[in-house]
Amino acid sequence: MCIPPDRFKRVLPHRLARVLLGAVTCVILVPIPAGCQSGLERIDRQLDALIDESTDDLGGEALRPAVHREVAQTSRPDRSRDIHAERLPTTNPPASQITFTPRAEAISLADRLQILPDAPSEDATRLDLPTALKLAMSNSREYRFAEEEYVLAALRLLIERHRWGPRFFNDVSAQIFADGDDGFFDTSLSIVNEFGVTQRLPYGGEVSARFLAQAAEDLHSRVSSPGTQSADLIFSGSVPLLRGAGQIAREDRIQAERDLIYAARQFERFRRIFFFNISDQFLDLIVQARNIENAERGVESLERLERRARAFVETGRETPIDLARARQDTLFARDRLNRQRESYRLAIDRFKIRLGLHPDDEVIIVSDEIDLPTPDVTIDEAVHAAMSYRLDLQTRRDQLDDAQRGLRNAKNNLLPDLNLGGSVLIPTTDSKDRAGLDFSTGDTSFEVGVTFGLPLDREIERISVRQAQISLERSLRAYDEFRDNIAIEVRSAVRNIERALFSLQIQDENVRVAETNQEAIEAAPDRATARDRSEAVDNLLRALDERDAARRDLQVAVLNYLLETGQLRVSPDGTIEPLEGMQVARNRLQEASSTE
Repeated sequence: MCIPPDRFKRVLPHRLARVLLGAVTCVILVPIPAGCQSGLERIDRQLDALIDESTDDLGGEALRPAVHREVAQTSRPDRSRDIHAERLPTTNPPASQITFTPRAEAISLADRLQILPDAPSEDATRLDLPTALKLAMSNSREYRFAEEEYVLAALRLLIERHRWGPRFFNDVSAQIFADGDDGFFDTSLSIVNEFGVTQRLPYGGEVSARFLAQAAEDLHSRVSSPGTQSADLIFSGSVPLLRGAGQIAREDRIQAERDLIYAARQFERFRRIFFFNISDQFLDLIVQARNIENAERGVESLERLERRARAFVETGRETPIDLARARQDTLFARDRLNRQRESYRLAIDRFKIRLGLHPDDEVIIVSDEIDLPTPDVTIDEAVHAAMSYRLDLQTRRDQLDDAQRGLRNAKNNLLPDLNLGGSVLIPTTDSKDRAGLDFSTGDTSFEVGVTFGLPLDREIERISVRQAQISLERSLRAYDEFRDNIAIEVRSAVRNIERALFSLQIQDENVRVAETNQEAIEAAPDRATARDRSEAVDNLLRALDERDAARRDLQVAVLNYLLETGQLRVSPDGTIEPLEGMQVARNRLQEASSTE
């Protein structure tokens, strides 16, 4: 006998609802998160705690990165485009379709030389060095990328830690069976709910516990029957004894933990390099601005000399050739001045981009100096400090342990497989069709076994061992080279301080000589030719520029020495944390300057 199609349509929804209800009575209810947002908030709290912990472990003035929660909404210039399109349009018209409009009239040379930069408005941002560094740490794309690398390392560790915690799962499956016999079908419905939890073991293997609930209904022969319902508790575990046993089982967790420390060091090292680069670029802008001021004074001086030469020509004291030379020197000076101004504008625009500002934002560079005292240190002392304090060198040193551990893990994979496994099954009583949670401990079954796998094919593993050996040797050589290069950089940094000091002394003397020469010419202008007067102006201008550059080079050299030796400390507000004795030296320099 079979169920007619119309009867089947009426019975099936009723039977399905009743079987589902029976299965639900045996299902352990698992707390379900309120939603995606609440889950992300929990992850953010874990991430914050993990980053705080790793940053605190780093010590010193280490700064934790900012964790940006929102995804940028302006990442695509044209958000209306189809991101799934396979054929992409390209804008590349031929030359015949591009219009070029030449100027109708050439601009005169005088007009070209009078091109001046736009004066900034009163609302322009005044940038001294601390302000620039604060803006860079909050807006710079380069700084944001470095923060995200640190955050991504922390997220990878959270993923790995989650894999080593208890992991819950719940699967529900429904199946309808139909057994045909000469056009007649016996139909039945089965609902299975499996709830379980797994836990990885510290030295290899896994244990799990599962709750299996089943409900079945024969839709043909027992339309009015309540159906059957049963459940099983299953505990199982598997532990490796040779291959895969021991610390190798925790390799992913160990590496993720160490990678977070590496990321913390890398971010702190980046902050110091970033501070140095921003300071270097800022001091360059100051030098360029002073060079422009010197060039403006030079143009004014040459213009005075040109007027004087014209007067001398009119009185017959000089020839027209002298006036032409004076005029030519003035034009050359104006041209150099405008090139300097344009170079300065371009440098400011690039600096604004690096700080994360818009190119149209108006800024005023405020003259500022780091004013670092020069250190009294030998090359050996500087190298020893670098070997102790450089964070990147410490990371390279620790990565040698990673390579050594990789070799041990590769050798472990050569071992045979020997696994111990077992399980315990506790069913419900078989005397009831609807047993519910009535477990029958007397019907408990056990299973324990050992599996041994002969290492018949370990060719790939042996090749991996050789690869790990070569990688370890390469890591050792790379570490030696990296350490030696650091020593060279530190030695160069110490020598650059001495060279910058000597250069500053020379440039101070050059300025004094140039000023004396110009004063002598001004005192007796009739004794000097037009060429002598213009050369005196050029020599003074060049001496002033070289002195400004030497002062900048000395500050950069001291800053670079602190960076290369790992002694540079940057506070969260973007200023240098003074080392012991540094503030005393600053006070002495300030007292000496005020006395002079």
